Amino acid sequence: MKQKGFTLIELLVVVAIIGILAAVGVVAYNGYTNSAKVSVSKSNHNTAVKKLNLLIQKCNISSNGKVKLMMKANDKTEYEKGCWYDVNTYLLFRQYFTNDLNNSIEWKNNHTKEPWGRNYVAMEGNSWACTQEKYIGYVNMDYKTSSKTIEICTCIDSPCSDNSNIKKYETQWK
Repeated sequence: MKQKGFTLIELLVVVAIIGILAAVGVVAYNGYTNSAKVSVSKSNHNTAVKKLNLLIQKCNISSNGKVKLMMKANDKTEYEKGCWYDVNTYLLFRQYFTNDLNNSIEWKNNHTKEPWGRNYVAMEGNSWACTQEKYIGYVNMDYKTSSKTIEICTCIDSPCSDNSNIKKYETQWK
């Protein structure tokens, strides 16, 4: 009785084809995940800009000049703070607003290469932080007291030394 089966050559061809398909799939998957991370970083930056402008408008229309913020990290308690008095403006925008963003949105940063693995996105920082690879995906908040300028910047993709990978927004505090 004659047995039928695959020859060694046929099996090697099938294995080679599967290997090529797997290699192409892995490369395509990595490209998709990286572009998704870039999109999330852009979205987080835009959300921070919108929430900053909302905070400024709340300050402008508030009858008593106060707004409610979750000022402390991992604390959802809203504290009432004055926009122009009883508050250090530097702390209002760098620390309190940053904590409010992280507490209200509960962001996660999967794009970062930071070794200690912070699980939030908004942080106190400045333009320098946006040029550092370890802060990729983080939304950095800064307030310059001398010029009363609020700056938000985010490195959205590697390399952070390339200006096209950095999103920035500045506005004046009056």
